[in-house]
Amino acid sequence: MTNAPPGGNERAALMNNSAALAERLGVSRLDLVVVEVVDFGRSMRRIVLEAPALADLAPRPGQDLMLSIATVAGTLVRRRYTIRHHEPSASTVAIDMVIHGSGPGARWAADVRPGDQIEALGPRGVVSIDADADWHLFIGDESFFPAMSAMVEALPAEVSATLICEAEEPADLPPIRVTRTAAPQLLTRTGAAGGARGLLAALNATQLPGGRGRAYVGGELNVVAALKRALLARGLDESQISAKAYWRAGAANANHGEPER
Repeated sequence: MTNAPPGGNERAALMNNSAALAERLGVSRLDLVVVEVVDFGRSMRRIVLEAPALADLAPRPGQDLMLSIATVAGTLVRRRYTIRHHEPSASTVAIDMVIHGSGPGARWAADVRPGDQIEALGPRGVVSIDADADWHLFIGDESFFPAMSAMVEALPAEVSATLICEAEEPADLPPIRVTRTAAPQLLTRTGAAGGARGLLAALNATQLPGGRGRAYVGGELNVVAALKRALLARGLDESQISAKAYWRAGAANANHGEPER
């Protein structure tokens, strides 16, 4: 299966549009081939993609690729997924995708097979590790887990961090390669997806170290906003919080890949 809309003229127009968008964003347009698919339980799937241009890619931990995914109607939407691993020597990247819902991204992730092709733009994203922070806190739902994993693995060996992640199936989350960082605190979601109660309780029970820290928050739009308010109430200022909404409960992401505000 090749992830491309039907019609030569339409495809050419879409590729021209992608090239123009990539130039405007200052990123690369990539033609990727799926080389491996690995399942972690029932809810998380790792997709390894290959292209010669990936050998020269230099993504920062936490950045993403914007994939051009075909809908059932044959149109394209863009969806953004964190680069979980980058292997320049193999010219590959891996993205970890949560399998849930029935949107274009979920359908593509569920059906994808080695040999499939897909276009991507990237690397994208402005959230990055604060090298000057005395401590790091990562908190959010499973949609943020690939980014928090990539970012914590990039910390120096002597730096520790706190990770809190709520998920429908915590046992399905892939392992993280860390040294001194404590094991992630994995919470089983007890209410509907998009509720903030569990993560807020975990945050309130977490003692923040002394010194100047950095908090990274990701997940459902309203949950991210609630966690940011809680962190501000605990004395952090705006400059110490990197917050990113990956999705919004009850609404599909916009065609550019992010939730509507």
